[in-house]
Amino acid sequence: MNLFNNNVFTICLEGLRREQRKSFSENIKKMKAFFILCMISSLRSEPQLDLPKIHTTSPPSHDGRERPEVLVLPNSYTSEKHDTQRKSPPYDSIENDEYPVNQKIQERVRYDYIPTKFDSNRDNVKVTPNNDDYDIRNQQFPNHNYQNNFNNPYGGDAFNNGNGFQQNPYDAEYERKIRIETENLRKFLIEIDKKNSAECTLNVAAQWAFETNVNEVTQIDALAAQQRYSDYMRSIWEQIKLIDKTSLYDENLHRQLKLLASIGPSALPADQLDRYNRIINDMLAIYNSATICGYEQPFQCSLRLQPHLKEIMAKSRDWDELTWVWTEWRRKAGKPIRDLFEQLTDLTNEAANYNNYKDAAEYWSFQFDTPNFRYEMEDVWKEILPLYEQLHTYVRRKLREFYGPDKINRNAPLPAHILGNMYGQSWNILDITVPYPGRSNLDVTPAMRAQGYSPLIMFQLGEEFFTSMNMTAMPPEFWAHSIFEEPVDRPVLCQPSAWDFCNGADYRIKMCTDVTHKDFVTVHHELAHIQYFLNYHNNPKVFRDGANPGFHDAIGDAISLSITPKHLQGLGLIQKSIDDTAHEINFLFAMAMDKVVFLPYALALEQWRFDVFSKKVHKEQFNCHYWLLREKYGGIKPPVLRSELDFDPGAKYHVPANVPYMKYFFSTVFQFQLHRAMCIASKEFDPSNPSKPLHKCSIYRHHEAGHMLKKLMSKGASQPWQHTIQEVMGEGRLDGSAVREYFKPLEEWLRNENLRNQEYLGWNYDGDYCKKSIETANLQVFGGFYNDSTYASISTKGLISSIFLRFCFQFSFDYFYK
Repeated sequence: MNLFNNNVFTICLEGLRREQRKSFSENIKKMKAFFILCMISSLRSEPQLDLPKIHTTSPPSHDGRERPEVLVLPNSYTSEKHDTQRKSPPYDSIENDEYPVNQKIQERVRYDYIPTKFDSNRDNVKVTPNNDDYDIRNQQFPNHNYQNNFNNPYGGDAFNNGNGFQQNPYDAEYERKIRIETENLRKFLIEIDKKNSAECTLNVAAQWAFETNVNEVTQIDALAAQQRYSDYMRSIWEQIKLIDKTSLYDENLHRQLKLLASIGPSALPADQLDRYNRIINDMLAIYNSATICGYEQPFQCSLRLQPHLKEIMAKSRDWDELTWVWTEWRRKAGKPIRDLFEQLTDLTNEAANYNNYKDAAEYWSFQFDTPNFRYEMEDVWKEILPLYEQLHTYVRRKLREFYGPDKINRNAPLPAHILGNMYGQSWNILDITVPYPGRSNLDVTPAMRAQGYSPLIMFQLGEEFFTSMNMTAMPPEFWAHSIFEEPVDRPVLCQPSAWDFCNGADYRIKMCTDVTHKDFVTVHHELAHIQYFLNYHNNPKVFRDGANPGFHDAIGDAISLSITPKHLQGLGLIQKSIDDTAHEINFLFAMAMDKVVFLPYALALEQWRFDVFSKKVHKEQFNCHYWLLREKYGGIKPPVLRSELDFDPGAKYHVPANVPYMKYFFSTVFQFQLHRAMCIASKEFDPSNPSKPLHKCSIYRHHEAGHMLKKLMSKGASQPWQHTIQEVMGEGRLDGSAVREYFKPLEEWLRNENLRNQEYLGWNYDGDYCKKSIETANLQVFGGFYNDSTYASISTKGLISSIFLRFCFQFSFDYFYK
């Protein structure tokens, strides 16, 4: 190819102009020679058409490995009757709690593409009509999706200048070819969609059969169905990755291919996938079987996380007992999986490479349609931080008054073991910290039981909540097949959950409902999932899911925020007025101790894993980096000195199970954002009207809120979630200001209390929390308040006696039960 074969004459003229700027007498000969050379090159140059290149090979992968050649869209697609579905998270009420029941079955909802009991049905997808007016110039779409890695290959360049194709003799033929290829691709995806739904129905039915009748036969069937679906997903992935997407103009089809081509660990070669699954199973076996001995009870060594340790952490107020339980659980559940987790990290990154992402952090972020979601979470947290600092400061004073200043410093982080939860993700210590003691929290359980409520009545009232907003009633199949009470004739897994059977008709809830206030709220949450299924069921299977992994739970929790005292009073469950400052502050305080304090925990855990996946943090820093983040975001420290011999994040279920956690951060924030938007639409919240605060708003019987919900739900995953909330709510990002607005009365009350008591706002780093090795730390931390003299005495005399007793117990156990 001649070097001057592209706009040669233009280049030459530009060179001549540059020469003219110099002295004419010095450059006349050079200009003549340059002009002659340009003319000759121009005459010899080959004719060029400004046409886009049709690629026949895929772009290089992030890991630098060669990829097989991809196919330009063929004239016909010969699918092998296989289909795929993007895996969605389980839509149940456990959110981030621990339910380690029969993990082999639970794993079906943990891997990226296995269909779950909560398969979503996406609503109407915008499909370009198949006619001669099909817009292959992409004039109806922007050049870039909002932060979702979609780049229109021909948006805004010389090829597509807003006036259509440049006129040349090949335009009509090229346009016809693209139209044919696009229509063939659409037919191919329709075929996949049908097969996908059918395969999903079979798999979900098998999982339902197991969870509603737990036995060996149903377990084997569920595992077999899971394996069948996993194999099926991979076969579709193998076909999808051969399609050349560079000449694809339809944004909807491009997004379908993008989601279908991301299958998580299933993309690994068979031997690596087997190793990946075995590592997770080994870690979960350690986690699920972990037991500890009771405090000062060396012969009672069968205490499990559920229910024993969870109850101790919530109810005990003995500093030493809580320290023992906190430390021992991490020694038994976290420390043994440290080396396995390092192997899992490498395999998870390898799986991300096969999905064409540079590491697992980028792969987990892609579901939120932005590669920088971790930084967006930090920005949101900064918006909420002033509220959290006030809450943290107030709680620290209450704990210092309870445990004494020798254990709690005035400006130090809070010890993690005295917050009423094994992980400090919620602070179940209302008996110590409640602002107005003696003013009971809202609980209508006695009234419900006195009025003869049953689980069925609770679900009927929940349905009426949605129909009052002009939303869809539950279909007959829902009432016929759902389980609302625990059966007496067979064992079931009682974890509340909503199920989509992928056939557009069968939706169910499984819940062992008790007649309690808490379960009444949960009923509304689960029914919100069913409403989501109903509203997006017209979408292709790949779009029948939440707009992002946290959307389903966010909508369910937003509905729960409307179960206000006013709503309960309208149901006749509250007879007397509780609309006073004391009850209001206690109500908001209890909610903040659950929802607000959870955010820094979720942020620290996921930022830690992102740093591990991206190799910013290596094995020798695993544990200490985790505690640096816990202190940075939440002002939390361990009760005893930690080292790199420990592995404290591994004591949380989601780490050995390799379950992403950022969806919980998103759902906790977005529920308030959605609640605010619906309340504004219903005219039940007015920022300028103190008589209509956000926390008192209920959307019950407001059609405006129902219309907003239906529009939001109907999109499913058919477009980036930022686009969806911009269209429906007028907001294009996750916004923490709604959390501040909801808790505004509480924040003002806390600020006044902290000022009145002259408390230090926030926290200061008060000593080392973690060392590379205990030896280098000399077993003591001076300047910290978590290795106090009381615990030091336990760790000498008490430690010697406990080691001796444990040795005696282990010897006798091994002797008799070998």
